[in-house]
Formats: sequence, structure tokens, C-alpha cells
Amino acid sequence: MSELQFCRQFLSALDSRPVKLSSDHIADARQYPAQAAFTLPRLPHPPHPQRPNPKSTLSASAADNAAQTISVTLKPMKSTSPTVPLSSIDPSKTSIFDLKSSYASNSGLPAAKIKILYKKKPAVDSKTVAEVIGQDARDSVEFSVMVMAGATATPVTSPPVVAPLTEAEKGLGVESGLAVQGPSGKEVVVDDEFWEDLSGFIVQRIRDEKEGRRLVDVFRQAWEKER
Repeated sequence: MSELQFCRQFLSALDSRPVKLSSDHIADARQYPAQAAFTLPRLPHPPHPQRPNPKSTLSASAADNAAQTISVTLKPMKSTSPTVPLSSIDPSKTSIFDLKSSYASNSGLPAAKIKILYKKKPAVDSKTVAEVIGQDARDSVEFSVMVMAGATATPVTSPPVVAPLTEAEKGLGVESGLAVQGPSGKEVVVDDEFWEDLSGFIVQRIRDEKEGRRLVDVFRQAWEKER
């Protein structure tokens, strides 16, 4: 058979076959040509690399203690208010409300009129410093302080030195002529500042600002109903 005849016979055989396999085509594996099975080469011994030696427990503990405390700077947005630095702050145990209270005690401003901001965004009182700064944790962190309108600073003074009471003055109460200074009883509860302080305390304990506000509203409504 010549090459030309072979090519014509081969092409005619191909013409009788479909160009594409049908969707229900099935091939019998038993008709495949026999060939040797392929196996993957064996891995060298040991098959996996050795784990690196862990760091000593002492060095890891020292690193944790070193990163446990940070320095916080409370910088006001207006120059009329003082800047308050705070050192040795545990970010995982210090809440934003704690920072607000520290700034209020150092500046004389009421805590209800202070807002703490981080990167120009208000920080929730119930969150800790570590939760707010997140991956930005470092040795020192700066928070902005926004003082709302109407806040009046009270001069921060040291308490006066009081001489100890004599034996005759101890336990005399009203008969000695001593009177309690400032509002007390219902006069304190009527003030909105009392409810703001109570709200801050509850939010700090339960770490949920929305639920804390709701509880304060319930307490206040019950008190006003019974007053």
C-alpha cells in the first residue's frame, strides 16, 4: 500500500467518526493500553522539617510584662484645656471611662461634658484602651479630648488639713454644732450630674453602653414614680 492510499483510507475512517464526543460517551477502561503505574517518589527522612526551638519561658514572660503597660496622653482639642499625661496604664484593664474620669479629676471639668476620641472618632466608654487602639498598640498612645459647650472647670485644690477631733468632739453629731456642707439626700438625686455619674459607673461594670443607659432610665423612672 502506498502512502497516498494509506492517507486516504485513514481520512475516510476519521470522517465516519463524530468530530466531538457526545455528552453520554462512555469509554471502557479495560480497553486502555497497558502501562506501568506511576508512583510519587519517597520523601527524605524525616518527612517534615524540624520545629524551631521555642523561646525560653522567662524571656516570653518578660516581654509580656514589658508590653503590659503603656503611656497615654490626653490632649484637648482646644488649647484652653490642659493636657494630661498618664503613665503605666494597663490597656487591657483600663476603660475609656477611666480615662475620662482621670481627665476630669485633673482638669476640674465634669466627666459628663468630656468625650474621648481616638483618630478623630469617638470612643465608647465601655471599651478598654486595648480594644480601641487594636493593632496600633505601642509604648505611648495619644487620645483627643473634646470638651462640650457649657462645661465649667472647677479649681482642683488639695483638701485642707483638718486637725483631728478631740475626745470631747467625737460622736457629738448635731449637738456639737457641726453641719454637713453641700446638698444631700434627694437634692443630690434630682441633679442630672448624679444620673450621668451613675450611667458611667454602670456602663463601666457591664461593658455595654446601650444596656447601661437603659438600666439608668429604668432606675430613674422608678425613683421619680416613688418620690
